[in-house]
Amino acid sequence: MPNYRSLTGGFFSATPMDKRSGPVSVRMNNPGAVNGAKWEQSYPGYVDTVETTPGNRSTIFESPEHGIAVWWQLLHLYRAAGAITPEGIINRYGGGQDYSAYLGFVLKRTGFDRNTVIDLNNDQQLLKFGSAMFRYEAGRELPWSDNQILFGIRCGREFARTGQWPSSLPVGPVTPGPVVAQASNQDVGKLLQTIFEALAANAAKPAAVPATTMAATAPTTSGSAVPPILSPIDKMFGGEALVGNKTTIAVIGYVVVAILKAVGVIGAATPAGQILSVLTIAFGALGGLSKVDRVVQTLGVIAAKTK
Repeated sequence: MPNYRSLTGGFFSATPMDKRSGPVSVRMNNPGAVNGAKWEQSYPGYVDTVETTPGNRSTIFESPEHGIAVWWQLLHLYRAAGAITPEGIINRYGGGQDYSAYLGFVLKRTGFDRNTVIDLNNDQQLLKFGSAMFRYEAGRELPWSDNQILFGIRCGREFARTGQWPSSLPVGPVTPGPVVAQASNQDVGKLLQTIFEALAANAAKPAAVPATTMAATAPTTSGSAVPPILSPIDKMFGGEALVGNKTTIAVIGYVVVAILKAVGVIGAATPAGQILSVLTIAFGALGGLSKVDRVVQTLGVIAAKTK
């Protein structure tokens, strides 16, 4: 016998088959109106999958929070398949049907761009996105509180991480703070283009050559130029082509990683985000060390010539 309830003391339905008790998503404790994929059957809180209208199936859950956790897991699967924006997620949700009205409703209600990246670790963003989708599915104002929605999101995330339904999680609103505007792919592209153009313009200016470098590379008495001094790091990373440019490349890389984190393409705490940050910092540090080594070698050359 199903144990219908709310995990947070909020609204729930104990009459999933009673059409008089509300729309399908409400009475079946299934805010996202997920439709009974096989993997859902082993998910905590799963009760049954039934046909609600000819050709349309819906899953029944013991609690709305269980249903919201499954919705989060579905978005997690979509993300692995490359659907990470409202447009990508909702079009995939429709399974090939015309869901333009659905998308338009969600964009208007959230204020997001169709290309906003949905960050599955951002409770505040998911609350807005989920509430808009749930409102469209229900066709009326939601009976579930923000606390219920947030709790379901957090349970889904924790279950995906550990494989176990959490025994306890914080219940409550998102910690107050500024709402960070989400940038679209076009916005990111324009910003990166501006950065690269500025760097290219700066690189095109003739750089002042230090006296020590001129001395080290000055023509010999035979008229041939001495090749630039290379440190072991220079020889390993790009040779003459990258002499003096490694620090600039590291700065560009760090800026790009920071932008990608800011718009949610990569998470700051994810392995990918941490690895990219470490690599860019390490590359910049190597550039600094190579500069020091070149100066030491140049000074050695000058000292040898003055003897």
